[in-house]
Amino acid sequence: MNHKLKILVFILLLFTTRPLHASPPPVIADYNAEVRGSDGRVDIPVLIRRLTELRVNTYFFLIWHRETDWEDLKLFLPAAQNAGIDTWVYLVPPTESPPIYGTRYSEPFRLDYMRWAEEIALLSLAHPNLKAFVIDDFWANRNVYTPAYISTMRQRARAINPNMEFWPLMYYPEMDRAFVRDYGNAIDGVVAAYPKTAQTVQRTWQLLNDQRDTPARWQFSYPQYTRSAIGDAASLQRRYRVQPNATHHTLRLTQQDSYEGPTAGYHFKQVLVDNQILWEEDVAGGEKAWQTVEIPLTPLVNQKSHITLTIRVYDRKRVSNYPVIVEIQEPIVQGLVPEENWQQTVKGRWTVNFEPAYQGTGRYHIPLIVMIAATRHQFVKRNGEPGTAERIRDKVKMALVQRRQGFCEGVVTYALPKAPDDEIFKTIRRLFLKASTSRSADFDGNGKIGFEDFLLFANAYGKIVGEYATVFAPFDLDLDGKVGFGDFLIFVRAFDTP
Repeated sequence: MNHKLKILVFILLLFTTRPLHASPPPVIADYNAEVRGSDGRVDIPVLIRRLTELRVNTYFFLIWHRETDWEDLKLFLPAAQNAGIDTWVYLVPPTESPPIYGTRYSEPFRLDYMRWAEEIALLSLAHPNLKAFVIDDFWANRNVYTPAYISTMRQRARAINPNMEFWPLMYYPEMDRAFVRDYGNAIDGVVAAYPKTAQTVQRTWQLLNDQRDTPARWQFSYPQYTRSAIGDAASLQRRYRVQPNATHHTLRLTQQDSYEGPTAGYHFKQVLVDNQILWEEDVAGGEKAWQTVEIPLTPLVNQKSHITLTIRVYDRKRVSNYPVIVEIQEPIVQGLVPEENWQQTVKGRWTVNFEPAYQGTGRYHIPLIVMIAATRHQFVKRNGEPGTAERIRDKVKMALVQRRQGFCEGVVTYALPKAPDDEIFKTIRRLFLKASTSRSADFDGNGKIGFEDFLLFANAYGKIVGEYATVFAPFDLDLDGKVGFGDFLIFVRAFDTP
């Protein structure tokens, strides 16, 4: 096997135009679930010890739980620097602050994010391991965080420290080309929370790197924090002439929606012929990905010369905060001839827009860090699966492998339990230990991925690593416990991709 592998990779490397440098060290981070003492203050020695045991190189320090968090951050930074841990400040938005929610602000500057940017940048001058700041639930607060506001906020931080970075916390369905267009030049990257699958991460990387082609499509949108009435809807209608001698009368519909949560029974995607519902689907559940359904029309067009086809999103129940975007590509219809253009109808606060096709050309790069829910409750809430230590580990492992494959710049666990005997903590600690020994395909550590690295990899091919880090762990790039073909594919990609 090793001999054949050497020949195969030698041929692949022979046709590679140039040796390519290894990517910078990944961000391996934890966020929230800080350890506190009996006085309610952050227990900095214990927190540092837990983070060191995890082998993370970054901690997202949340300023929210206590009024003393900002002062505790100042004490945390030198201890984190001594431990080799970078720090990102994490702030909450207006929707997680009074009067909208609860009684707690990010103290002491509350909702003055311009001041926060300046003070964080000032603090970073004394503590160079303070690298960036994040604002939670960014998209839900975009009425405050306009592109102009964010651009000015970042400029104020960089006037003090030119290296200070700002990363919004986004959810995967929220990101589209409009987000990139409006905010791409005002941010330094995106922390994206709770991917469903590896494909979710890869599609987002394509978007943030201008590598995604999107078809022309209609967008049906309903805003957040907006009440609806039963029967509110957004519709497209078109009159068709029926071809009586056609062999088929069908509608091919390709659609997707932005809602991935479990709350069902409210917004419905529907197809109607002459006001009779022919097909419908709840927006709840699933993943934001194109799906195609072929709908037979023959039973409803027989004995008719003309029909009216309606495609709509309909509110079967009232909503108060249920934002969604439904996208529909131009339907493909057989056996019918259109007699007019699509006509739009809206009732309530729905909107309908047409977006032209777009072809990505790689014109920009927005870095991506993947956040994974690491508590049982949040894992169930975000993934709809049991929050076992093994499932959480597998989701974190998926994100780490996406990092190895070049689809993100880092991984952060959300609120990982810090008790040393907690099963989730122990399981993720073992995973991070393995990951820390195989951070890139630059096995010889010379700063580039070349033929010498391939020779080292070939000698390890077929070896068993197991659950714990061993001498062969650096070569287990896909973290599956053995050095095999999956690792080979990641190695080739690393060699052939900047």
